[in-house]
Amino acid sequence: MVVSRQARPIAQLARSLGRCALSTLRAPSEPVLQSKGNRKVWTSPYLCMNNEFCRRSLSSGAAATATADEPTEKTENTAPFVATPERKYEFFQNVELLSNGVAIIRFDCLGKSVNTISFALAEESKKLWSEEIENNESAKAVVFASAKPGTFIAGADIFDIKKTENKQDLIPIIEDGLKFFQHIRSKGIPLVAAIDGPALGGGLEWALWCDYRVCTDSPKTKMGLPEVKLGLLPGFGGTQNLHPLVGLQNAMDMMLTGKDIRPAKAKKMGLVDLVVAPASLESVAVDSALALADKTLTPKRKPKSFFNRLLEDNSLGRTVIWDQINKMIMKNTNGKYPAPFKIIDCVKYGLQNPNGDAKYKHEREHFASLAASTESEALIGIFDGMTAMKKHGFPADTAQK
Repeated sequence: MVVSRQARPIAQLARSLGRCALSTLRAPSEPVLQSKGNRKVWTSPYLCMNNEFCRRSLSSGAAATATADEPTEKTENTAPFVATPERKYEFFQNVELLSNGVAIIRFDCLGKSVNTISFALAEESKKLWSEEIENNESAKAVVFASAKPGTFIAGADIFDIKKTENKQDLIPIIEDGLKFFQHIRSKGIPLVAAIDGPALGGGLEWALWCDYRVCTDSPKTKMGLPEVKLGLLPGFGGTQNLHPLVGLQNAMDMMLTGKDIRPAKAKKMGLVDLVVAPASLESVAVDSALALADKTLTPKRKPKSFFNRLLEDNSLGRTVIWDQINKMIMKNTNGKYPAPFKIIDCVKYGLQNPNGDAKYKHEREHFASLAASTESEALIGIFDGMTAMKKHGFPADTAQK
């Protein structure tokens, strides 16, 4: 191809930016079935039991979460929840409506050390909103917080995904959840997320639907969309709602690697609006919610640099980004691991179809197809195995001995 003298500097700039853009991106590779003595096990160059990445990421939690002190399978003899005036909800503490009109909704999954988003929590969320907030004219703003110190929402409940035999049945369930987020925003009052501890997967997606995010500087606080580690993608609008906040390159880096983002970096990249000490989290979140309601505070979005605008805000620049991402994914997966490609497709579809709900429909349909894939089944199996070993005190490399 002949490049004119006038166009040559632009072409050189594009090549230069292309070489550096997303240079740290690493996508997981496909798990493969290998022989280990007389048995077959799923392994992967990127996800293996003695791999430092696996110990650091899968064992510490993923988008769909089962913690080491909790069973991954629910038992039938669990006593049903009975509401009382002191405890009206199974997955939330009673709503606290302050005299200034700010309502505090605290996640608190009974009997669990962490909060996770289950089908049951999603249903109860609708009930709580309808009873406490929707027709309450005194509620001027809402703060979503956690009653469990050091944990916001660790992700989705993996059991709900596993027990759904026909993964296409996940599509209307996800749609119902997304409509809930759209419904609570339709009330027109400020929504603030007060994050202390992990906000991962669906937990971060919940926060992304809010108008303002405050997190603590605690070493436990981390945010991320690690669904790719389980062969999945963010299904509650994450592929659409993240990049407007943090930029396309940062969003793709987060979603394709599943990396955790710590508070200082989250503030720098625009993922959160404020970072505060844990002791002042709720009070600052309440003050922020009230200021948003009174219109004395407006969320400030991080401005993009000239080079990032050149790359991200026009079709030619985005072509450079997609080209670099595809090269890196192909290098690391040989094109056989579907989740990264589905994530890319969702983001590209949303950029091409920014208005309406088609982009969210596209996202949840891709989520269901990935949930039905053998790759996701294998990765969830690895995650379950590592969780079980952690629960019983075995080291992470036990399976390789």
